[in-house]
Amino acid sequence: MLPFALGLQWPLRYLPPLGNAGRFPMTVPGCNNTYQGTSVALHLHDYSGNFWIARHRYRLEPGDITISPPEVPSRYDLKESGTHLCIHFIPPTQSPRDSSLRLPLHIRLGPQTVAARERFWRTIDHARQAGGKANSPSGCAASASLQELLLWLQVQSRQGKMPERTSLMEEAIQKLERAIETSLSKPMLIGELAAGVGLSADYVARLFARRYGMNLQHYLLLRRIELARHLLVSSDLPVAEIGQQIGIPDPQYFNKQFRRMVGRSPLAYRQQQASKSRRKKSRSLVRLQHI
Repeated sequence: MLPFALGLQWPLRYLPPLGNAGRFPMTVPGCNNTYQGTSVALHLHDYSGNFWIARHRYRLEPGDITISPPEVPSRYDLKESGTHLCIHFIPPTQSPRDSSLRLPLHIRLGPQTVAARERFWRTIDHARQAGGKANSPSGCAASASLQELLLWLQVQSRQGKMPERTSLMEEAIQKLERAIETSLSKPMLIGELAAGVGLSADYVARLFARRYGMNLQHYLLLRRIELARHLLVSSDLPVAEIGQQIGIPDPQYFNKQFRRMVGRSPLAYRQQQASKSRRKKSRSLVRLQHI
């Protein structure tokens, strides 16, 4: 890859395997840590603050997009908690030589942020349906959608930004998403959620069926399990406490729902991901020794 200060060099024709993908909380002060992984991290931020990639500081505003290269430390300095859309993906094993693009590490799209958010969610939705199976039809769709997103970002970063109106449906979806993300730790009724964003319960039900292809209850469970997976990997919180934080305080019910959605218990999932992380670090060390 090119030196990260110049941006991320990326092949024009590549279908990157995905890792974690979804909307994740950034809780102050716990999120203000240093992160360094073997994957590329693509974020759409919904908060303000400072973000460092090595020694380079970027001032974040809601809607900003950042790209963190692999093996490079990054850290946050946020004053208030928020959330971001996150897509982790695996870079090619060899640096691109011909037919490549260069992506800036910090992108501010202005009115085009709405279009970017839709593209993020399209990729995340495919990744959710794939369930970690990269070679499944949904896994291939997620990779293709991500590559298209990266190409689109490169085009947008080099061209003038065209204004784009936010549709009423998009505004309603964003309201619902914000309401859900701030309420994951407690039980929610569809009527209360709809009233909180000034919509009817019937409209909320139709909106979710149209946007996500599922009812609200199933979407909430997916989001809670997604957040649980993130906490199992990124923290050392006890499994029972993670269940409390995602709004499923009954340990047996949490274990049952997690196993049904993920295919293994929360503890087994944590152990599996820790083992994968150790193997990745070992492979990275081997590659560095041969450079």
